[in-house]
Amino acid sequence: MASQVFFMNDRANSLAESIKFKAVKVFRDAGLGELFSPGDWVGIKMHFGEHGNSLSLRPQYVRSIVEEIQRLGAHPVVVDCTTICFNEYSSRATRTDMLRTAARHGLTEETLGCPIWICDGEFGEEEVRVEVPHGVYLTHSYMGRGLKYLDAMIVLTHFKGHPMGVFGGALKNVGIGCGSKRGKLCTHLLNHPLYGIRNWGINQQAAQAAAQGPHPNGVDRLMKNCPFDAFRWENNTLHFDREKCQMCGACFGPGLFAGILQPPPEIMLLWAATIPDAFSAYVHAIGKDKIGYVTYAVDLTPWCDCVNWSDKPLVHNLGVFASKDPVAIDMACLEMSEARAVVPGSKAEELGFAEPGTERFTNCAGFAGVSQWAQINSAIYNGLGTSEYELIISSPVADDTEFWMKPYTPENPWGWVHRKEHHKIDWKVEPFTHRDLQFSMVDMSVKPKGKVAEREL
Repeated sequence: MASQVFFMNDRANSLAESIKFKAVKVFRDAGLGELFSPGDWVGIKMHFGEHGNSLSLRPQYVRSIVEEIQRLGAHPVVVDCTTICFNEYSSRATRTDMLRTAARHGLTEETLGCPIWICDGEFGEEEVRVEVPHGVYLTHSYMGRGLKYLDAMIVLTHFKGHPMGVFGGALKNVGIGCGSKRGKLCTHLLNHPLYGIRNWGINQQAAQAAAQGPHPNGVDRLMKNCPFDAFRWENNTLHFDREKCQMCGACFGPGLFAGILQPPPEIMLLWAATIPDAFSAYVHAIGKDKIGYVTYAVDLTPWCDCVNWSDKPLVHNLGVFASKDPVAIDMACLEMSEARAVVPGSKAEELGFAEPGTERFTNCAGFAGVSQWAQINSAIYNGLGTSEYELIISSPVADDTEFWMKPYTPENPWGWVHRKEHHKIDWKVEPFTHRDLQFSMVDMSVKPKGKVAEREL
């Protein structure tokens, strides 16, 4: 049976058509308020964005969902778990750093209107083992322990590309995001006995090139970022002590992205399977029937919010989706993305995938050209939902006064609330204009001189 996916585009010409309030409307139309009861603790699983990333979810996108949950009498709490240390300045690998990064992006308890829980402790050590009921590859994983205290969860997602999952949607938001550090290592297979970091090769030519740079060079930084001193530089050769390596992932960024460390190619083919596997473990632990999904498909960048930059979006904004089916909502985002024109100058245009139906995420996002459908098919195998869906176009609320900023209401508008203060202000003014325009509208409407040169620094 097809699942229902509710959708509204990103066009707006009124308060009710603001995308943050369209999110509330599709939330209602999808029946997500039925997933919890008054007094319940409802997690809002979101991604705070890495330091340097500028297109992760804005706080106002989250606040509207927070207020809707509060309106229904429940207790919202924004949740996430710490990350693996992806580089020398990972900004979300401890609870303290994650909250600092969230605040830099405008995401605080004050701006969101609810508490923020980092659910796996300061260093990701607070976890619980959870089983994968019917996985493609994983048999179990590890979830942030704090997630077990939730009565329900709304997965609030920024849809975009992803180098490992090929696309980052609701499946990725949970499948990677709800894992503790050890859970994330399992999903990425970085601690796998065959594909894990201990079995990665070293490109000595790349290491030697990196070692030529001024200190601290790429090799210096790789060695110093390893907490277990598993790397050393001797006789113009990078040595890797695999016995010392604990496969913590701290070498992942400085080693992999510099081309120094070489993972087995198979690992990249498996990520699209392990993400839904981990997702399955986490949602069954929380309560599969107590989770709903809202996805903002805007700023559809080639890579995820885990990286410390934001490239130009591949396609133009789509809008906001809601569903009780994570597979269907991701499929709807994928298919609508495929049908849209690309953004001029984007990576999709640069690589020759400007035409609709050219699998932009397969060809522009993933490390190894993995199909964008692999994650969907893995999720179906896991029994997480269906790719068949009915797209239902929602309409804005008829009366937008419920979205007015408090304390203002039709009975107590701004002018009424502040009438006494208005009587204290001197509203009289002296004449403040020339008698006539000193520069004609005709002259003002002529295009002035523009660029005289262009050069690069």
